[in-house]
Amino acid sequence: MSILSLIMIIFMAGALGVVIIGVIAMAVNGKLNKNHSNKLMRLRVLFQAIAVVIFVIIVWLSRN
Repeated sequence: MSILSLIMIIFMAGALGVVIIGVIAMAVNGKLNKNHSNKLMRLRVLFQAIAVVIFVIIVWLSRN
């Protein structure tokens, strides 16, 4: 397993973790959801974007 694959897996797991935290926060419907839902969404999008960019780099490197 290359270092890029490991980094991609870490960011994918981070995005999954943020999604789980967001779903739990919505289910509880407490202050966490009202105060941090937008920040959690931005963090998830950031983690997913980084994972996609790393995936594209891995595919590009494998073709060369």
